[in-house]
Amino acid sequence: MASNIKVLIVGAGIGGLTLGILLERANINYEILEKHSHHSTVGSAICLVPSVQPLFRQLGILEEIQRLSKPFGSMAFRDDKLECIGTYSSRTPLDIKERYGEYCLIIARRDFCGILSAHVPQSKIHYNKRVLEIRQNVGEVIVQCSDRSTHHCDILVGADGAYSAVRQCLHQELSARGLLPKQDLMPMGYQYDCLVGVTEPLDPHLIPSLTDKFSDFQTVLSKDSTCSYWCIPLTENRISWMVVKYHDRGKKYAEEQIFKISDWGTDAAEAMSYEYRQLKTIYGCELGYLFDKTSKESMAKVMLEEKYYKTWYSGRVVLTGDACHKVVPFGGQGANQSILDMLTLANLLVELQDNTVPEIEQVFAAYFKERASIGRSIVQMSSRLGHIMNRKSWLNDIVRKVALRIQPRWISQIVNDRMSYDRPQATFLPFVEIGGVYRPRPQTRSSYDPATRSFTRRSSVDTEGEMRIQTI
Repeated sequence: MASNIKVLIVGAGIGGLTLGILLERANINYEILEKHSHHSTVGSAICLVPSVQPLFRQLGILEEIQRLSKPFGSMAFRDDKLECIGTYSSRTPLDIKERYGEYCLIIARRDFCGILSAHVPQSKIHYNKRVLEIRQNVGEVIVQCSDRSTHHCDILVGADGAYSAVRQCLHQELSARGLLPKQDLMPMGYQYDCLVGVTEPLDPHLIPSLTDKFSDFQTVLSKDSTCSYWCIPLTENRISWMVVKYHDRGKKYAEEQIFKISDWGTDAAEAMSYEYRQLKTIYGCELGYLFDKTSKESMAKVMLEEKYYKTWYSGRVVLTGDACHKVVPFGGQGANQSILDMLTLANLLVELQDNTVPEIEQVFAAYFKERASIGRSIVQMSSRLGHIMNRKSWLNDIVRKVALRIQPRWISQIVNDRMSYDRPQATFLPFVEIGGVYRPRPQTRSSYDPATRSFTRRSSVDTEGEMRIQTI
């Protein structure tokens, strides 16, 4: 029955494109609606952790990602005089690749989205489709867009980010029926403004570290404790930079800002950049030099919100990624969790036996059960990391000192082991070998065959082969 459903994905970002690729490989009918006229070129860098890389190897695109990525090397925290407070390294004495099979990969967001987009048939992506209204009945979902087009589907997936139109429509319907938890009615938390961009190729003679194999992050904490700024070397001699401004002006101010700037954009970026042009970098230049080497189209002021929603689905509609668990990106988890959400959902959708609301909600309930606690934990962790990595205070100074200078590496290994135990793959595709001495959680292959769009029985040979792959 999975082959007979039609899935409509709202949002052609990292999550939506990942799900599109998975449904394409599963031979399931789908379309993607994107509110913008093209893929966004703004944004900073993304850190792809070892947990998501087996999927991209399985899909045959990991090598493309690696060509446009640098492996994460280290993160140095510095004071306003650029003196090093402490450093976290991925290489010694704990080598991430040796233990988990791959280093974390650092890639520009626009490069990553470009790779994903190239693996989705362009006929499946429809631009300028801003969702205005969603209606559900027993047999389908009807989506009305601002261009007056109407779209019908069996399952609607909201992958349209923190200001998800799908979530707003779904929650409005549930609220009118008295079924929406009070927590979901509360606004998103908002404590940080962020200026982001990626430079054009720079002269490596002026900045020799651009040619290093590894990407070594440089994070500087300002003297007045309200600002931090990050420089992240990328491939092609580029630098991804980010300025983070903390403010605590109360709930009313946050709501005003969310109302004014509810999306990524370039309008406010130039004004914000003037305030930080004179800040020094470890590369011997000021931030203003990096700003000037960044095209206006790829520079943006971003609001860093955080929120965990209790309601992820109802009827034939389900939310994913930032639409249901928005995190500030300091821990590098937002994109990764969105990818894992989509993989979990795709693995469950192929098992769908009947195109009825009870059967679909059963799939959504299994998806929620697997991903909700992780989403909640990531939001909580993201908030704490935001304070530690971007704010100066006596307590945060102690935490940074302990984490970067005193904390035994075996504690870091325990944390990394917990984060890297799940390195899942698409269950309806042939498994690939996963490297590293630390073995991942085993998976069971699905009986769904994309080639025949049907379920097949497995022979004992298939099962033995599957177990062999899991235990390599």
